[in-house]
Amino acid sequence: MSTLLHSALQRLVARTPIQMSVRFWERKKYIRRYGYENPLHPPGYLPRLPKEKTKPATVPIYAPKDAWCERRALFGQNDYIDILGSGDLKPIDIMKGVPSWLRGFQGNEFQMLLRKRHVVSHWRQTRPGDFHNLQKRIRFLYKVLNHRTRSQ
Repeated sequence: MSTLLHSALQRLVARTPIQMSVRFWERKKYIRRYGYENPLHPPGYLPRLPKEKTKPATVPIYAPKDAWCERRALFGQNDYIDILGSGDLKPIDIMKGVPSWLRGFQGNEFQMLLRKRHVVSHWRQTRPGDFHNLQKRIRFLYKVLNHRTRSQ
């Protein structure tokens, strides 16, 4: 009896198909639309096409910079103007193109805007929008500095 059962089980096992799961299954690539040239490039690196006449950019040949050219040699020569003088000439005295309320100023943005508001108080009539934005920024910085930061 055991041989009959054994042979029957072997026949059942032999007939059951083995199932294999394929995670990434792709169709076979067929040549479709033979002769058609796609104007768009496939994703990835761009190909070098034989029709294009422009050559790819190359890395320029290294040439060290001349450290003693006039521009680099004289850089910063006026930083200490009165180093050998009497000491009465300060760098802030010769600043050009800087607003008067910023000349020689050291401080945070809130302090700078307070100085600016004092100087441009005429904006209240001439530029009401700009003056309003200035006031808004001052109010915001006041809240930040007085309520959200630690006092020193």
